[in-house]
Amino acid sequence: MSPTIERDIPADELDDVRSGRLPARYDHRLQDVFLEQVDRRMRPGVRILDIGSGRAPTIPPHDRPAACRYVGTDIDADELAAAPPGSYDLELAADATRPLPVDERFDLILSWQVLEHVESMADTLNAFRGALDEGGTLIAQLSGSRAAFALLARALPHRLRVLAMTRLLGHVEEEKFPTRYDACTDKDLRGLLVGWSEVEIIPFYRGGSYFLFSDPVLKAYLAYENRVAARDLRGLATHYLVVATR
Repeated sequence: MSPTIERDIPADELDDVRSGRLPARYDHRLQDVFLEQVDRRMRPGVRILDIGSGRAPTIPPHDRPAACRYVGTDIDADELAAAPPGSYDLELAADATRPLPVDERFDLILSWQVLEHVESMADTLNAFRGALDEGGTLIAQLSGSRAAFALLARALPHRLRVLAMTRLLGHVEEEKFPTRYDACTDKDLRGLLVGWSEVEIIPFYRGGSYFLFSDPVLKAYLAYENRVAARDLRGLATHYLVVATR
């Protein structure tokens, strides 16, 4: 399940930026960068496929243009059924790694923090390409496999990881799913997107929120991340925004 992205909400880290605990690159939400890309492609009648959205469509109905067709998918049919009435024009219980079970094409595919969970990035991107109309665009936000939090997640059993995130960071247990991080690097993504007409991958260096529970740990982590960000070492980015046109 990906969360609904509401507008005009300040970044959770803004107070920590103002106090000096976090650097200035944390002063806005990654969601807002994602929305900027989505907004450029919104128009009346746009056909949107929302991947892994479940009970919370990424774009709420009141933010969609006129005559928009909005199709939601999730591997869990119960998650889709729990969405508020009017969330979707069509609900599809489907695995993102496989072709859609309907003969329909889309102008826009949205994927917010889903791709780090799929078993095969190659199969997923192939399925996305098949679901896009010619000139259609994929906009996907995902976590990088070489981020410090991702390396820790891969080293810990899933249940222990969830326990740590709920107790130390206050995350909601029901919103945490197993992560696989298949091909979640700039280089791997670019290799898999060869053949798409246009590809832009925007890296972010924003892992400090995972270490706010301890000032010494946060300080040590930021000393590392600041160097990575200054050198723009994309292979070590914490998150990527992928904008790829078929």
